[in-house]
Amino acid sequence: MQKTKYMNKYNITSKSNLNKSNQKIKSKELKVLCKQMSILLKSGCEITRILHILHGQSNKKLKRAIEEVSINIQNGNNITESFEKTNLFSSFFINMIRAGELSGNLDKIMNDLAKYYESEENLKSKIVNISIYPIILIIMSMVSGFFILVFIIPNFEMIFEANGINPPLLTKILIGTSVFVREKYLYMFFISLISILSIYYLIKYNSRAKYIKDKLKLKMPFINQMMTLLVTTRFCRALNILVESGVQIVDAIDISSRVVDNILVYEKLSISRDYIKRGNGISYSISKSEVFSNSFISMLKIGEESGSLDDTLSVTNDFYSEELNIKIEKTMKLAEPIVTVVIGLVIGLFIIAMVIPMFDAINSIQ
Repeated sequence: MQKTKYMNKYNITSKSNLNKSNQKIKSKELKVLCKQMSILLKSGCEITRILHILHGQSNKKLKRAIEEVSINIQNGNNITESFEKTNLFSSFFINMIRAGELSGNLDKIMNDLAKYYESEENLKSKIVNISIYPIILIIMSMVSGFFILVFIIPNFEMIFEANGINPPLLTKILIGTSVFVREKYLYMFFISLISILSIYYLIKYNSRAKYIKDKLKLKMPFINQMMTLLVTTRFCRALNILVESGVQIVDAIDISSRVVDNILVYEKLSISRDYIKRGNGISYSISKSEVFSNSFISMLKIGEESGSLDDTLSVTNDFYSEELNIKIEKTMKLAEPIVTVVIGLVIGLFIIAMVIPMFDAINSIQ
């Protein structure tokens, strides 16, 4: 069905837990590690010598991992087992190492992994770039709002009282808010801090909270389309490299669905794995998960029917990576003016609420 050299040669299983991904070595470090290992393996360097060279060039966490790998190899374990026993590398990485070791193409696999992690880093950088400007604007607006409530509005309040001005409802609300903030700002700070830490803890360690967060990311307006593209790109990229390496399709789908790091997607794709095990086609089985668009399913079907699924996945990966880049750029261009306008409206509301009563007082005097 697929044009892969080792597809039926061995079975690769996945043992990772989705909620433990934060404990693993980061993709930025893995990119460098894989590239260096690929070069050294191609040069014919022996694995223990490679690990010794890499140990001297790595940061503290990676050094500890390489030390453990080296000790495991010296104790008679193969390369895959040596990396797996550290419990610091993702199931995707471990299974790729296993595929490379069994096929004798570990140098190529490491080079493919280096490209994969480089793509992941570029993707993360673009997502961070989307967030930085709006976050800075929101923080600055909160600081400005706090300053206005604590230092500016009290001056207007004294002017209104001294001149017997009866401000409109909006101004009274702002004055009341100012009084509350001045009296309770310490309580507000600690409650906000505790709330943020509690939400962070729940999302990180509570599976139910993480499930809700993952579900919201795929359902919320404005970001749901980009999140779907992100899921498709990550899944396709991982599936492509796994299928090319000869990993059986059921295991490849399982590992790729973990790489996406979305519990809802993982659960839905488990349906696809069950359909494949019953003898159904790949594209049909994946369509049953209802995660991906019809165009993605159609591309899979073309690759499956032509017997070149790995080549089709490579082209599909390039297509959806470009689509995601375009979507990210559009989101950045759209988000900046929206946030700016919203902040301008809020600050403008503050100014209007305080200045209008002054003009009314002046007009009444005249």
